[in-house]
Amino acid sequence: MEIIFILILLLQMFMPYIIALILSAIIIRVIITERIGSKLLKVLIIIVIGLYATIIFGNFSVQTPDDLYIKTKEINDNRNLIGLSQEEVIGLLGKPRYEYTDRKDRIQQYVYSAGKIRKESYWGQSYTHDYYELNVFFDENGKVTRTSIKLANYQKG
Repeated sequence: MEIIFILILLLQMFMPYIIALILSAIIIRVIITERIGSKLLKVLIIIVIGLYATIIFGNFSVQTPDDLYIKTKEINDNRNLIGLSQEEVIGLLGKPRYEYTDRKDRIQQYVYSAGKIRKESYWGQSYTHDYYELNVFFDENGKVTRTSIKLANYQKG
C-alpha cells in the first residue's frame, strides 16, 4: 500500500513535466506530418496547443500546510476530542478563539485557529494562504459530540 501511495505522490509531483512531454510530442508530430499541407494550419494548431498548455500549467499549484494545520487535522481525523469535557478541551487546546452559546447560555461550540495552507503556483511566482478553523461541538452535558475543520469565515466571499 505504501508503494502505491509513493507512486501516486511521484506522479503528482511530475505531472506538469509529463504533460509538457506529451504536448511537445504532439507539436513535433504536427510539424513533421505531411497530412497537414498548409504551414499556416500547422502554426495555428501549435498556437492552440500552446494556449491550452498555458492554461493547464497556470492551474498547477503546490499546497503546503503549516505545522498547526497538520496537528489540528490529525486531532480532527483521529476524533481525539470526542467525549471530552469543555475543561479538558481547553486543557488540551487552550482558550478558544470564539465561543458560541445557546439561549440558556450553555456552550455549544468552540472555534480554534486550525492553521493555514500556503498555495503556491507551480512556477513559484505567486502564492496565497487559506486559513482554517477547528470547530468543536458540545452536547447539552458539555461533552464533545463532533469536530470539523473548515475554511475560516473571514475568507469567504
